[in-house]
Amino acid sequence: MHAPRIIGLVGVVVLALGVFMATSLIWVVLEPGMPALQPWLISISVTIGVGTACFLYGREAKETARKSHRAVRARGDELTRREALVVVIASWLACSVFGALPMLLDGMTTHPVDALFEATSGFTTTGSSVLTDIESNTRAALWWRSMIQWLGGMGIVVLFIAVFPQVGGSSRKLFEAEAPGPEKDQLHLRIRQTGLLLWKIYTGLTAVLTGLLMALGMSFFDAICHAFATIATGGFSTRNESVGAFDSASIDATITLFMLLAGINFSLYIRLSRGDRRFFRTDRELRVYGAMFLLATAVVTLSILERHSGNLLEALRYGSFQVAAILSSTGYSTDDYDAYPYLARGLLVAGMFVGGMGGSTAGGFKISRAMIVAKAAFQEIRHAVQPRAIFATRIGDRQIPDTVVRSAMALFVISLALLVISTVILHGLGMDSESAFGAATTCLFNMGPGLGTVGPTQNFSGVPDAGKLLLCALMILGRLEFYTVLALLLPGFWKPGGKV
Repeated sequence: MHAPRIIGLVGVVVLALGVFMATSLIWVVLEPGMPALQPWLISISVTIGVGTACFLYGREAKETARKSHRAVRARGDELTRREALVVVIASWLACSVFGALPMLLDGMTTHPVDALFEATSGFTTTGSSVLTDIESNTRAALWWRSMIQWLGGMGIVVLFIAVFPQVGGSSRKLFEAEAPGPEKDQLHLRIRQTGLLLWKIYTGLTAVLTGLLMALGMSFFDAICHAFATIATGGFSTRNESVGAFDSASIDATITLFMLLAGINFSLYIRLSRGDRRFFRTDRELRVYGAMFLLATAVVTLSILERHSGNLLEALRYGSFQVAAILSSTGYSTDDYDAYPYLARGLLVAGMFVGGMGGSTAGGFKISRAMIVAKAAFQEIRHAVQPRAIFATRIGDRQIPDTVVRSAMALFVISLALLVISTVILHGLGMDSESAFGAATTCLFNMGPGLGTVGPTQNFSGVPDAGKLLLCALMILGRLEFYTVLALLLPGFWKPGGKV
């Protein structure tokens, strides 16, 4: 591996992060007396300084190699697959660490582990929080807390690919290492243009939602922060009671709609932007996504009807919001679903596992993978009856390659194994079984609130530090969909030319 090139690329990501961090200064100077100016200046200076130093180191090493007529590798400056994995993982770790710096210095939290947990939760759009009083923080801190979700939602490396042309031929490897979903080749082959288009769509949805929320009575600050969190399916709110603090049926309905839109595969938006609307009737995953939402909403609404004094519209308002928040992995709350009947809670827990569509900003196992695993399991049952027959795994009219089927099946097994192991560890650290399972599930699948003591009306402040660090690892594992991170644990990964 060519370490200077890796360090240089990660340095550009950190440098870009520092530039985005500087936008918080707008809210710092609007505070009377600017009490938080020094913490933010230090955080921005350190982040930009380290990023610049890493970038210059990588560029200097590259120029030195060229001047001495020693090519970095025969095919030029393009990253290998292994280097791309390291760049992506190192970028996410670096952003989590540097993103936590202003949270710690501005007083959002006084404990480094808590700051790291909050930043990791933000960047991975998990939405789990250790804060007990959100509204007591400065607007600069709350702005940054919302923005890191927005940056992480579409992917910090995808943004990097779209903006910085020096990545060159390495862009596809970086994109594949970060982008969610089982089939990344559905997107356009010109990765940089695709990255730009994805961010344009992403930004457009954010702007539209911001305008709508302002029209419904939110301040600009609350509107844009909630738009950041909604389109990124992150779920960080500026209020202690989340979206429920606004007590507005129209705001609930608007955010419900945009949570569902954020859970749709963004490649479909690209097709729509090119005038292709056939997917409305042909895309099976989209149809399953819609059917899941409607069915779960109907069941949850009827289950909580008595809780809302028989008022069907009110039950529908809260039921549809919670289903959309869970299915899209946004994690907002307007009601305490921990107090729901067992049937409704069971459906919501199932939604935590499945999540949104592949290629969306939503977390979870992804509907496309769940469909592939279910189809493959059904084919195995058919094969038991007809052992000599050959069955192809199909989703609609499309045949799924065996490599994608194997990947989905393996990911299903890995996710269940990690869930069991992490639940046992958290239980061993002192958490009750329900809370341990809820915390592991919500962090592994980037969902938001969990169950029990980490439920929608609680937070993660009571989790032991060792447990918080474990949950940070689970959040990054889940956001990068396991393989990217687990590949680093293979003994041959770090050996030059070794087999993994």
